[in-house]
Amino acid sequence: DALDFIAEHVLCRPLKKAEKDILLSSHKDLDQFYQAHADDAKELIAVGESKADSKLNPAQLAAWTMVCNQVMNLDESLTK
Repeated sequence: DALDFIAEHVLCRPLKKAEKDILLSSHKDLDQFYQAHADDAKELIAVGESKADSKLNPAQLAAWTMVCNQVMNLDESLTK
């Protein structure tokens, strides 16, 4: 599961059920948004030095990018 992978690599622990539920809901909303706004997705994944893999769906990649951003901006992530 992608969320478990993210949590283990960023937080060094598994997610609590409530945390996982929040992130799953967020991912669903973000995926729906980026599926409906393909230009926004492409613009988001164009940021940075690394090029996005052209084999990946831009909307899905944008949604996962924002979920990772949420986890990386937790106080727990910033102060460990």
